[in-house]
Formats: sequence, C-alpha cells, structure tokens
Amino acid sequence: MVRIVGAFACSHAPQILVQPKVSEEYTAQLAKVHEALMEVGRRISKLNPDALIVFGSDHIESFFLDNYPQILIFTGEEVHGEMAGHKLVAKGHPELAKKLLFSLVEEGFDICFSQELELDHPYLAPLTWITKTTDEVKLVPFHINSNVHPRPTARRCYELGKAIRRVLDRDDSNERVVLIATGGLSHYPGTPYYGKVDEEADRYVIDKLVSGRGSELANLDAEWLDEHGEFELRTWITLLGAIGDKPAEIITYQKTYHIGYCVADFNLT
Repeated sequence: MVRIVGAFACSHAPQILVQPKVSEEYTAQLAKVHEALMEVGRRISKLNPDALIVFGSDHIESFFLDNYPQILIFTGEEVHGEMAGHKLVAKGHPELAKKLLFSLVEEGFDICFSQELELDHPYLAPLTWITKTTDEVKLVPFHINSNVHPRPTARRCYELGKAIRRVLDRDDSNERVVLIATGGLSHYPGTPYYGKVDEEADRYVIDKLVSGRGSELANLDAEWLDEHGEFELRTWITLLGAIGDKPAEIITYQKTYHIGYCVADFNLT
C-alpha cells in the first residue's frame, strides 16, 4: 500500500513569486504566506515522503486551446519550470504516475498524460517556497482544469480523489506520499471583478475544512464556485476525496487586495 502520510492545501497566486511592492501591508501579508509555505516544507521533511503528488490548475500557460486537458498527470522523468527568475527542477516519479494513470482509467476516469511539461505558477509559486525547507523529493504534478470551460464538477473531483485513494491502497510498493492541492481561495483573475475578494465565502470554506466536513464542498455547483471566486477549489476537493473528512489546521489566512491567501494542513492521524 502507498501510504498518504500528509496532506496540505495552499494558494498559488503568481504574486507569491513576483512579490509586487503594493503596500507595506501587502508585503507583510506575503511574508506570512511565505513563512506558512516554508512551514509546510518543514512538516513535509518530518514525514519523509518518497513523492509529492501536487494537484494544480492552469491559466493558459502550460496548455493552450489547441489541446486543453480536463485532467492530466505528468509521467516524465524530470519536472521543470521557470517564472520571475525562479527555477524549479526536480525528479519526477514516472513509476507512480503511470500506476495512477493506468489504474484511474480502469476506474472510469479518462486521464490524459504528458512526459514533457513546462510548469508555471500554479506549481512554481508554492513549491518554490515549500522546497526551501524540505529535502529533495520526487514530484508528480496532477492537472485539474479549473479555469477553462467546460470544467469537471466538484463532485467529479471528489470522486477522482476517492479513486486515487483506492489506487494507492491497492499498490504494494510501501511508498510514502504527501498530497498538496494548490489554488484559491477567493479571487477573480481575468475578469472585470479582479480585485474583489469574497471573504465570507472563504470563511465558509475554512469552516468546513476546520470542522472536518470538507466532503460537503463536493456539493457546490459551478455557479457558486464562479460567483464567489472559488473555482480553484476543484484541486482542494480532489485532495479531500483522497483523505476523507479530516480536520484542517489553517496555518495562515490573509485577505489581500486581490485574493484570499490560505495555507492548510490536514490532520491524518
């Protein structure tokens, strides 16, 4: 059995890397986000995983409209990406990724795959800071379409997470993995509402997570997710499907001028 030994969720806004000098308040908020992500790295190091499975989305950066996948897993040997002077190079885990790919197809999920993938900010922004404080570990990027219509439903994402758990439970490799979901919370990139943050919706989501009722987020429809800027919760909901209703510790929540930053650790004990 592949053991899920840790599960974390975090925002992935590009400002985490670009660090714009908007105000002293925003600089202080970003510093808290950076510290929270490095704390995730420290906690991951203590868990000693063999791989990180990272659920992320895309903003027409790694993919384009000529060939845009709903769900895709990276099966290559090396993970790499670059943004704002920051580079990420890490080993992939093709053996684990291919097991997930083939087994999830058998589970009824039409998973795409790529052996060559240039990662952008949904992965680079959080992982740049997380990997500052963790040992070298293999990465399995796992794309969940959250931005380009049509998109998988929240329920479908939750069922995908449950299927991932079944696949890992059946495996006999005795490896240890940590799951990370990136994206959110409330923000409205690429829309006339950019700069709006629905803190009430964020608090609703956080309450579900902290109280160990994350599975209820799978009942949210696309209209609610879009209206409240929570469309990237699809990655978080996928992770929740894999771990079940485990209570979350919110390491930080920062309502800023453009997004509700959140970093969470789920108690799997």
